[in-house]
Amino acid sequence: MKPFFGLASLLLLSTVTLSDERIVDTFTEDFGGPKPGFRYKVKDLSIEGEGNVFYAEPGSQVYVEMDVLHDCTSCGNAINQIIVGLSSDHKAQVSVWNGKQRSGGGVKVVNSGTSVECLAEDNDGEAEWVTVGFQLTVPDQLGDYYIRTRYSQAYTGNLLTEDGRQIKQRAFEEPLKWWKVDRPSGPGEQSNIGKIIVESDTPLPW
Repeated sequence: MKPFFGLASLLLLSTVTLSDERIVDTFTEDFGGPKPGFRYKVKDLSIEGEGNVFYAEPGSQVYVEMDVLHDCTSCGNAINQIIVGLSSDHKAQVSVWNGKQRSGGGVKVVNSGTSVECLAEDNDGEAEWVTVGFQLTVPDQLGDYYIRTRYSQAYTGNLLTEDGRQIKQRAFEEPLKWWKVDRPSGPGEQSNIGKIIVESDTPLPW
């Protein structure tokens, strides 16, 4: 007997977005110029402590951790951010690292006493790997969604290292708008560092 799909089931199926893209263990945002020649690297992403692939319910939130290394000798005195979102997003969801050239070295305050005062790292020594933790909001639509990152250079950003999260910060919106700067479709699939599979808790009729 062939399975029968009612109208509701067909409508549900029509909203499912499925894909099978590669997920990298380590992503490098290249820069060029003098060594080391990159802006940052991210690795060891874990969603809810269960690795880089996670099944989630529509509209839920997930907690994500990953390690970042920012080592941009060509960035001068700019304030730099690492921003994170999903492949379906029109702007990033969160700024997870904020600082100058090199990650590590503890929490500092930059632009103190101004409207763009924020927490940052500005390591005087060698760049260090640091762990950031943050929340992502899962889409309501069923399907596969890839966690991606890119850089921004806004005047403000959030520092979501363990030490940074102990200090009250307002959520800065400006870096999130960089999601499609110079990249009309947002970060590409080469930056896939995780995958969220959105499933319904209601079984489909087959």
